[in-house]
Amino acid sequence: MTSRDYFKGKRVALIGLGPHGEMAEDAKFMIKQGALLSVYDLRSEARLKSHLVFLRSMGLANYICGSIPADDLLDMDIIILSHEYPRDSTFLKAAKEQKILIEYPETLFFKLAPPVTLVGVMGSCGKATVVSMLAPMLEEACDSAMRKNGEGSQQCFTADPESGDGILAHLKKIKSGDILIMRIEESMMRELENVRISPHVAIYVSPLSRFSYNESPFDILKYQTYNNFIIASDEIIDSTRLYKFQPKAKMLRTKAVLIPDLWEFTGRAHDRENAALALQASRLFKIEDDITERILRNWKSLKGRLEFIKKVKSIEFYNDSASIAPSSTIAGIISLSENRNLVLILGGADGGFDYRELYATLPQYAHTIILLPGSGTMKERRVLQKIDHSKILSAPSIEEAVRLANEHARANDRVLFSPGFDAGGFDVSRKERGERFVRAVRGL
Repeated sequence: MTSRDYFKGKRVALIGLGPHGEMAEDAKFMIKQGALLSVYDLRSEARLKSHLVFLRSMGLANYICGSIPADDLLDMDIIILSHEYPRDSTFLKAAKEQKILIEYPETLFFKLAPPVTLVGVMGSCGKATVVSMLAPMLEEACDSAMRKNGEGSQQCFTADPESGDGILAHLKKIKSGDILIMRIEESMMRELENVRISPHVAIYVSPLSRFSYNESPFDILKYQTYNNFIIASDEIIDSTRLYKFQPKAKMLRTKAVLIPDLWEFTGRAHDRENAALALQASRLFKIEDDITERILRNWKSLKGRLEFIKKVKSIEFYNDSASIAPSSTIAGIISLSENRNLVLILGGADGGFDYRELYATLPQYAHTIILLPGSGTMKERRVLQKIDHSKILSAPSIEEAVRLANEHARANDRVLFSPGFDAGGFDVSRKERGERFVRAVRGL
């Protein structure tokens, strides 16, 4: 069945366009395939105006902003959720009772897509970095094969829920035998397991958060076969014994030292570890090391991920606003701090993580910690205030946090905005809070 056959004439409810309209491309795709699409979003119409105007010009059937009427959903053939909305949302209760199909873009994609080679990039942090390294390697290899062998050659696609390119939209071009690199969000781990999808090449960038799996971080691998692969660090591969997981796939260990010094890779220590994962994966696909070397040599760190913003006198400011988990903040402070020359801006909305390791680590690397408001900060405030050997301050906004950081930083210090918590409140998305931080720093 083609995607047009599937969607044509179906009444589809899309719940949530994403913080920056990331679902708009999928919405456009479904309309073009003949779906009678209605969009529902809790955000105001003013925030979504540009996306709604575009989708209406494409043939959007209906939209409602500011609420999601449960009764409306009972008239739908299928409900597609953006990642912001969990399956246990109260507005879905009646639809579930009526057994209306409820999907995420990823789960529906694999139900409709032809057989492809799935490279799944997983972990609590670092996924986007590995994808940014690996995708150009595989794309170049596929492009080279197409130039040599012509149409019908294997192609490479990248599915990233934050990219704005859509997930379902890839159905219009992807064909049997192609390679799909997917950045698998932790919230999607159980969802893919439930539809019996395991990556053929599973890349574990960092340990998973406890909420992302039922029994073990390796649950999603239960449908792998003997010709599949797991690529991960010693720490993660050794943990398979702890969870009594016996993989069918071949496990490939990586270390930062896999990246030769002669390659002149300029990334930091954690970037080198990520590069080693990309290198190991590229070798599985028979990509020559000279291609990998060139791509890694030219690689630049991503925005919002230990991104250097500005030097004010002798103080350096770094934006790591993409950090929503303690593990990513730990990686950031270890990477940047030298002799505790770090001022850390931390805090935000509750994401359900365990912060004990972060709290034990902070005094070794940061002499000052500035807390931002949020449900997560409030929940953890009592423990945060008891952190020894670090000065604890509070700021009502990112702008005030930047001012305080500049005031309390010493000569040759580094100021790191690595929230370790999700975005919320005034900061609708990680991107927006990062932009606020960058504006505040550039205004110093």
